[in-house]
Amino acid sequence: MFILWRKKRCHSNPLHQFMINLCVADLVVALFQVLPQLVWDAEGLLPGPDCVCRMVKYLQVVGMFASSYMIVAMTMDRHYAICCPLQAHRSLTTRRRKYFILMAWSLSLVLSLPQVFIFSRSEVSPGVYECWGTFEKFWVLRAYVTWMTLVIFILPVLIIIVFQPPARCRATARGLGTLIEFTVQSPSAAMSKTVRMTLVIVLFYSVCWAPFFIVQLWAAWDPHPPVNGAAFTLLMLLASLNSITNPWIYSSFSRNKGTCL
Repeated sequence: MFILWRKKRCHSNPLHQFMINLCVADLVVALFQVLPQLVWDAEGLLPGPDCVCRMVKYLQVVGMFASSYMIVAMTMDRHYAICCPLQAHRSLTTRRRKYFILMAWSLSLVLSLPQVFIFSRSEVSPGVYECWGTFEKFWVLRAYVTWMTLVIFILPVLIIIVFQPPARCRATARGLGTLIEFTVQSPSAAMSKTVRMTLVIVLFYSVCWAPFFIVQLWAAWDPHPPVNGAAFTLLMLLASLNSITNPWIYSSFSRNKGTCL
């Protein structure tokens, strides 16, 4: 984030703005998902009142949503930039980019709200309190896990596949009453570089998050779920690794400090 912020002349660059927001989402994951879980595991109990439990559980999912939806927003913006080049330099493009970023954060904040009502500070044994999710019936737990998998992983991946900028895009424009059709044969080197970087980010996102949701669905739907052993825990923690890979991916595609992606 420091490197991104230091490149002030690149702030108007579309991908630059998306990467800053993606960094913020990754920081939310680090500070409100990984760190609290580390403290709870070290202490062995919930270090705080009920409001802390609900707030942390809410922010944990906000980070998951934001990381996923910001990648979706970045992919859709790249799609329109490559496949609709005649609109690339209009003021509409700037508004559309801000709309994508705003929608990504808004959906993340709204769709995470159920966490506040599901999780609470519960007494698991005399004098010992934990932050637990309350599900009155088992099918509610299955619906919850399935819903989270759908909106955080499956649906974003499908949208990314549909809007992934292709190598060849057909674009049309009307000028002086005549329909002009042309094909973008070869995007610029900078545009190709941003597409490659987006593809790598999406690939690492899928590799890191797929095991997490597979294990979650397995534990929720299998009548005899797997024991929470070391392999189970590692697969669960693999999801957080995605927030570590994004800065390294950006760095590998930005070796020339004098240029903007």
